[in-house]
Amino acid sequence: MNVPSTRIALALFLSFAVVLLAPSSATGQISADRPGFGDGTTTVAPGTVQAEFGAAAANDDFGTNAELGQLLLRYGVADFLELRGGIGSFALDAPDTEYTGTSVGGKLRLVQSSLSALSVVSTWNLPTGSGAFESDRVSQTLALAYNGALGEGLGISVNGGTEVPYGGDGDPSYLFIPTLSVDLADGVGGYVGYAGFYSTGLNTNYVEAGLTLLSSPNTQLDVNTGLQVDENRSAFFAGLGLAHRF
Repeated sequence: MNVPSTRIALALFLSFAVVLLAPSSATGQISADRPGFGDGTTTVAPGTVQAEFGAAAANDDFGTNAELGQLLLRYGVADFLELRGGIGSFALDAPDTEYTGTSVGGKLRLVQSSLSALSVVSTWNLPTGSGAFESDRVSQTLALAYNGALGEGLGISVNGGTEVPYGGDGDPSYLFIPTLSVDLADGVGGYVGYAGFYSTGLNTNYVEAGLTLLSSPNTQLDVNTGLQVDENRSAFFAGLGLAHRF
């Protein structure tokens, strides 16, 4: 799938403009599932739409590549339930432009207290990608997400789960993503974490870190970076993004 870069840039610019200008009726501060590999436990308020997207560049053993989009749409159905749709990204690996594919899913909050919460996140990855992301089968990622307070302005989140391909003889894989977060200043947060993806073949391991800025109660900006730290491949990535509810 080859898409002219000017069209990609125009589409992204228009998407950012629509999101930033859209009004919101939600109360409280936004809680985004980006940046980072893991998902939080918070669900979007009923009747609220939240859009999260961004861009990233990476340098690895095979050269430099980029990703534009990372678009996730979230809609609150009830206080404890949201529906999710992943629009995916354009992956730019010159001279090719590929599409990472779409997904659908949901997040269900199971337990919540003043100091911790537990949710389950289910994502169905659809066979809609192209190039290196092309697949002929559906897979489901099912993960538990935990958030807990460790002290004043300090918290921990953990994702643990599995990805199961449907059809064929593919084996399941597993994920484990612990993350420490800290409030650095009013509206500014930071995080460091690890993300491991384990399979019967080669395992993949990352360390990551980033910063978030609440520019308004309905908008979060972020910057993030990370390293792949395993024997399979060495890679460095950096990105930025935006989340907005309306």
